[in-house]
Amino acid sequence: MFCLGLGLTSGALALLHTYVTDHPSAELGVLVLANLAATVLRFLLLRHWVFRGGRTGNQEI
Repeated sequence: MFCLGLGLTSGALALLHTYVTDHPSAELGVLVLANLAATVLRFLLLRHWVFRGGRTGNQEI
């Protein structure tokens, strides 16, 4: 999961530097969006990977 987030962030920065040069506010925006996407991806992966067992109603402990 860490590598996916790192790849997403690095890929977004690489695409930004391919099309836009020397614009710090664009870099900040791309980093915020890429980290937001990485966080959502991490949440979804953890939700389906770690917490995949279904909960059925009221379970007594």
